[in-house]
Amino acid sequence: MPKMTIAEIEALMDQGFPDWRSFSRITDLGERTLTLMMPFRKELLRAGGTISGPAMMALADTAAYFLTLAQAGPVASAATANLDIHFLARPDPVDVVATATMLRLGRRLSVSAVDLHAGADLVAHATITYALPPASRAAHP
Repeated sequence: MPKMTIAEIEALMDQGFPDWRSFSRITDLGERTLTLMMPFRKELLRAGGTISGPAMMALADTAAYFLTLAQAGPVASAATANLDIHFLARPDPVDVVATATMLRLGRRLSVSAVDLHAGADLVAHATITYALPPASRAAHP
C-alpha cells in the first residue's frame, strides 16, 4: 500500500517545485504503479513535429520520482542515480502518458520501469533508479 496519496505528493511538489503542474498531472496511483500525464504543448515539439526526447525523459523521470515518493514516503531529497531509456517510436503531437511500476524498493535504492504512450502507441520504455537518502533507510529494513 502506498505511503503517500496523490494529494500528499502534489502538496510536497507544490512546496519545492511550484511550476510542476504546468508540466504534468498524476492521474492514477495503484498498489505499485503511478500514472502521470504530460499534456501536449507546442513547446515540447522538436524539428519534424514529434515530442522531444528530453521532454519524454523528464516525464519518465518525474513518474519514477513520484512513484518513489508514494512507496517510500516523503523523501524529497531522493535523487536519480540512473536513467536508461529506449525510444521505440516517434510520438505524435498528443498528450503523453507515463505508467511507472515499482520493481524494487530497498533501503538504499528504488528501481522503477516506466512505459510512455502517445495515444495507443508505446513510444518509449525506461528503467530508473533513485538513491534514497540515509534518513529514509531506517524505514525500510
